[in-house]
Formats: sequence, C-alpha cells, structure tokens
Amino acid sequence: MSKKMNSALRILLALMLILALFSGTVSAAPGLKITLVDQTPYPAQPGQQIRFWIQAENIGDGTLNNVTVQVVSDGVFSASSSESTKTYSNIYAGSKVYHEYVMYVASDAPDGPRDLTVRYKEGNASAWIEQKFTVGIGGIVDSDNRGTLIVESVTSTPEVFMPGDEGIVWVTLKNNATNQTVSINNKTLTTNARIQSADLYSKDNIIVKSEAVNDLGIIAPGDNISIPFRISVPEDTEDGTYLLTLNVTASTYEYNIKRNVEIKVDSSGIKAIQSKAASASAAGKTIEIDIVNYHQGTVRGVSIIPVAEGMSFYPTEYFIGEMKPDDLYTAKFNISQGAGDSNVEFKAVYYNGDNAHEDSITLDIGQVIKQSSGIGTYIVYLIIILLIAAVASHFYLKKKKNISLIDYLKLQKAQFKEKRDAKKSKKE
Repeated sequence: MSKKMNSALRILLALMLILALFSGTVSAAPGLKITLVDQTPYPAQPGQQIRFWIQAENIGDGTLNNVTVQVVSDGVFSASSSESTKTYSNIYAGSKVYHEYVMYVASDAPDGPRDLTVRYKEGNASAWIEQKFTVGIGGIVDSDNRGTLIVESVTSTPEVFMPGDEGIVWVTLKNNATNQTVSINNKTLTTNARIQSADLYSKDNIIVKSEAVNDLGIIAPGDNISIPFRISVPEDTEDGTYLLTLNVTASTYEYNIKRNVEIKVDSSGIKAIQSKAASASAAGKTIEIDIVNYHQGTVRGVSIIPVAEGMSFYPTEYFIGEMKPDDLYTAKFNISQGAGDSNVEFKAVYYNGDNAHEDSITLDIGQVIKQSSGIGTYIVYLIIILLIAAVASHFYLKKKKNISLIDYLKLQKAQFKEKRDAKKSKKE
C-alpha cells in the first residue's frame, strides 16, 4: 500500500472518529427555550422599575441540572445580581419554570424599542447562551389613536375543561369609544383603538399553546375583535379554578390591559344510576337507568351503550345528545338473557368540546321481580273450567241416562262413524 493511500486512510479514520464524538454529544444534549411572557409596565418608563416574567422550558429529552438564567444589565437596564439571576436545581424534560426579574430603566433612556438580553448556562459550563427580546420604552406608543379598549367577553370551548382536554379561549376586545374624535390639549385625535399585541400566558399547570399575536391593527369606535388562544390541560391537573393572564398592549401606556382569565377544570362526567329493580317476563328482562351529567359544563353527543357477556340488548345504544349540568334522562333497555343473572356495564360516550370521553359503570341488576305471564294464567283458568265441566257432565249422564261420561263419548263417536259411513255408501 502506497504512502499516499496510508495517509488518506488515517485522515478518513480520524474524521469518522470526530464525527462520531460530535454526533453523540449533540443527540444527548437537552435544550432550553427562553420566553419573555410578561413585563410590567409596558412600555417601560425611564427612571422607573420594570418587572420581567421569564419562562424557561426544557424542550429536550433529558433533565437539565443547575440551570442559571440571567437578565443582563447594560446601559439601559440594570439590576443587582440577586434580582437579575435565578438558578434552578432541576428542569425536567417537557416542564416549564418561571421567575420574575426586577430591573431599573435608566432615567436618560431614549424612547423607542431596546434589546433586553437574557442568557443561561447549565452546571459549570463557562459559556453562556444568549437570547434577545425587544422592549419598548416611552409613555406614548401611538399618539394618533386614543380609543378605549375593554375586554367585552371571555369564553372557552369547552366551557369547563376536563383533565387531558384541549380547547380554545376566546377573548373579545371592544373599542368603547362613542365619538369619532376627542380633543386633548387643543389637538383633535381619532378615537380608533390600536392593538399592538395580545398575549395569554399561564403561571399554573395549564399550558397555553398559542404564541402572542402582534399588529392586530385598529378597531373603530364601537367595533370589536375576537382573539383565539389554544390551551391544554394536563392529565394530572386537579379540579379547581386556574388563572391565566391576559396582556394587551394598546395605543398608549394608559390604555394597556392586564387581567386574569379564569379556567375551570372538573373531572366529573356522566354517571348511570339504576332507578328501579330489573323485572323479568316471558320476553326477557327490562332495566331502567337514570343518566345524570355531573360535569359543571354542557357536554354533547351523549350515548349510552350496555355491555354484558351472554346478553343482547334492545336498543343496542340509547342516544341522548346534549346534556347540560345536572340534566337527567331515563334509559330503558330490554334484555334477552343467556344463562342466569350477571352484571351489566353501561358505557357513556360523549364529547366535552372536541374532546372524546368515555365513562363506565357496572351495575348489579339484583334480584329479578318475576311477573306472571297473562297467557299462562288464562291456560290455567281454562283447564280448571274444562275439568269442572267434565265432572258435571259425568254426574248428569249417570243420573239421567245411567251412563258414564266416557261411555257416552264412546257412543257418540260410534254414532258419528255410522252416519259418516252411510253418507259415503250413498254417494257411491
């Protein structure tokens, strides 16, 4: 083998080793996502305190240990290290952590957008990873529009969430101005309302999946706009009321909106209750159950399906449809049974918003109340009547004609046969 080929082979092996090392390092490294979810006030004011609420989310597959997140002081924003730095012992994969950082804006800071630098590092790493966010400074952002924004309504689909649900929170903003213009300091301004941004974020277990929306434009006096935010409720969320924060940046600092938005979580669902004991007849069994919506919100597409081994049901499925909170319906099923009594499982399938759910309960149909069949009763009565008639006929014939009922019936049979044979011979 030539020297050139030996050299090329060594270089190739070295490159393969380096690539393998780098490949293993990259695939094993978790990632951190930094988000500026809120600042108060907005815009920032020169010479005043400002609070930043920053979210750190582990978007990798492994746990991040001893993570330090820091807001960097510069010529515009400044803070002591204790107020601008936060260290987290562990940030698990898929989880989020939050911290509020307190800083001060330089008194001579000029109006306009400025960069805020946030950086982080893990463990004893010497290199910081930086990310920049835009922060507005100045009292008036849009001096030409002075409409007054209000939150007209907040609704959600579903109206009450269950653990594991996803849905939409609709925020409707309205320009509450009644006139087209307003005079301020001898200057005529329009009463249009500008929405620079709208954001919904969570400091609780609820996950807001939608990003902040920007540059929503101008709303004329009396008009409104609805903004959807998609949220997700984790499976392990406990029942209760949770607060999301709505942050709207309007035309001016004075007209910004910041308020809580309530989200209710209720794990209760549809329940089946046996309303009376099962009854039996010649056709099978009949069972009645009450269907109750224990959930605090309205559910739709409710259907009850009975299931039991060795049994067939009619109807096979009882459809109810929409059920409001505390609604009650009675479902009746006829059961054709195979062998003996057994438990019956009743499945309730329904939708909470667009989320499919299924609840089930197994009921012991209990002691069957036997109901006598009308046909059977009539047969018994008929037999008794015929027996009485036979006994009476026997005694009557014995007394009047000195012949028993059996002999009388034989005599009648013989006479009938003679008449039949005589008619037959006459025809021949």
